[in-house]
Amino acid sequence: MNGRYSSENLYSQIFNRLLDVIPDLQSIDEVGLSEVDGNWPLHFDVVSRSPTKLIIMLGHSRAEDGGVVINPEMTIAVYLDRGMAEALTYRDAHMSNSVYSPDRSHIDILAKRVLNDYLYTWLGNLIVAGHSIKVACKQEFFSN
Repeated sequence: MNGRYSSENLYSQIFNRLLDVIPDLQSIDEVGLSEVDGNWPLHFDVVSRSPTKLIIMLGHSRAEDGGVVINPEMTIAVYLDRGMAEALTYRDAHMSNSVYSPDRSHIDILAKRVLNDYLYTWLGNLIVAGHSIKVACKQEFFSN
């Protein structure tokens, strides 16, 4: 196995890519939005924050046919003190997946690897597309 795929290295790379997409990640406490022509809007929300850990939701969604289409939406744990981040959940219009059981007593190792690989690639695609989260007023954010 080469040095490229160690989970610690991957989690650090995910953290660095998150900083590229969300430059104010370490201090942001708001919802945020990135809009790039030709792409679905990218929504951001802080789910919870402690001094060392941040749980965020990041996803593409848009109104369509009277409902909201999600493609995809991920919950991500960010370990601010360690400079690492990992995928917790994935959801799109067709499926959802979680790394941890609801009581966090079991870890789905395959889901953990697949979701973190997906998150790493997705963040790279967001960077190439030019997405950058800007803080949005909550009223403005939810009226879009």
